[in-house]
Amino acid sequence: MRRKMTSQCARLILALALAAPLTAQGAQAAAARLTGSTVPFAADVRVIGDADPAAPVHFNVALRLRGVEELYARLDAGRRTEPDELVERFLPTQAQYDAVLEWLKAEGLTVERLSATRTMVGVTGSVARVGDALAVHFSQVQTGGKDWVAADTAPSVPAELMSTIASINGLQPYLRRHTNIIPAPRNSAFGGYTPLGLRYAYAANTLTKTGGGTTTAIIIDTVPYTSDLTGFWTQMNIPQSLSNITYIAASVTALNKLPPPSGEETLDVEMSSSLSPASKVRVYATGTLQDTAIDNGYEAIIYDIVGNQLPIRQVSISLGQCEPGTPSGQVLTDIYYHAILASLGATVLVASGDSGSSECGAGKGTYASFDSTSPYVTAVGGTHLVMNGTVVTSETAWKGSGGGVSVYFSTPSYQSGLGLPSRGVPDVAAVGDPATGVAILLNGQWKVFGGTSVATPIWAGLMGLVNQARNTAGKPSLGSLNARVYPLLKTTNFRDIKTGSNGAYGAKVGYDLVTGIGTPLMSKLLPTLVNQN
Repeated sequence: MRRKMTSQCARLILALALAAPLTAQGAQAAAARLTGSTVPFAADVRVIGDADPAAPVHFNVALRLRGVEELYARLDAGRRTEPDELVERFLPTQAQYDAVLEWLKAEGLTVERLSATRTMVGVTGSVARVGDALAVHFSQVQTGGKDWVAADTAPSVPAELMSTIASINGLQPYLRRHTNIIPAPRNSAFGGYTPLGLRYAYAANTLTKTGGGTTTAIIIDTVPYTSDLTGFWTQMNIPQSLSNITYIAASVTALNKLPPPSGEETLDVEMSSSLSPASKVRVYATGTLQDTAIDNGYEAIIYDIVGNQLPIRQVSISLGQCEPGTPSGQVLTDIYYHAILASLGATVLVASGDSGSSECGAGKGTYASFDSTSPYVTAVGGTHLVMNGTVVTSETAWKGSGGGVSVYFSTPSYQSGLGLPSRGVPDVAAVGDPATGVAILLNGQWKVFGGTSVATPIWAGLMGLVNQARNTAGKPSLGSLNARVYPLLKTTNFRDIKTGSNGAYGAKVGYDLVTGIGTPLMSKLLPTLVNQN
């Protein structure tokens, strides 16, 4: 089911996230059910029985933005929102936030995380207490080789808070993002492309900008070893410094213990920091890849822009999950965060996935990956890149490049005229095939990795160069990128990828659902983007 857009903005199908009347026997009076906060258990989720009443439950209460249609309309029109105006016009009020806190405390629940932006509340309680407060039932389930306590019904909230609460997220904690990184079939020192090679590949080798004055934010579960970063920069002759790298514990879980580096966090920092060697990088470590932890990362970035006035100009996210398997309330929560970041002038770049046109699994249909389908992010696909020295001899679509059309979002205005039935991804691309991947230093050893996790921080680093150039020219940061680059389709600003496929979709002249509008040719693209208003 899709509804037509009422403005030029690509809209979430809000009907999926709206509440239904709560009619279950014994439910609290004057309450409404948030039907979009949970999804039916998938076939691979096995119910063991009722959950232990004393087992702990952790969840987030996500608040609605005020005047969100106006915020979307501003983005459609290319207008920015200043931090003070965001607080005054669009973020939840203190009175709204206090009302949610009072309700939670009255129900005997424990608030474990407050939000400086008032966009969410982190909450915990026992199965029995949360079940009573939200009129929800919990089961003990098994999936992914682990046991979980998960809700099998949708939660309810007091009717008077329905205009304030967007979703109750995290009641099915097995739902989580996955990384989009793939180890190469061989590992040897410099067996993959280096930052210098990537500069030649994407015509950035003659550019003088270094990303100075810009900051890239990365959301991931953990942080890289600093010794890997310094070793990488030294070997690659990158004039970068640890003084430009900051690690932030973005969730309660992260405050307790971070997992060891596994590759994604290291790849993201090494690529983005090297292609913009004078830029800063802030890693928002969430501890886990659970949906609520990722939201904590979003919230922390927004606070750093609004409250700490940090010049975060690029946000790199190499994560995703099956779009139709993501609760619509979670999707609504995250499009809020994407819209806020874009309105504040940040370019949000998200990996389109490494499963081709089958993000939800082989034989489970043709689907794309969220968050890449959000209309306020730039989805980055992957290519197979071949070079002879410093010259690109071919660049074709990589079979794993995630792509397809959204089940949640209508066709955005910047994709009008492409013949898409809904929001299509990816938007742009860069090297992603692990067979032609990049070299990184991980745990003191040189590795080669691929995936759209490679392409995304490459784009973040390159956009750091553009944002520095725009700042030098007295222009605001890029912000939402898609409306800027789609008019450049089939121009010399991009290398149009015309061959290869990701399963259901093939690359072709112009836009396609494998590589988007193509890969960047920065010698042309940078001045073009700088000359835009």
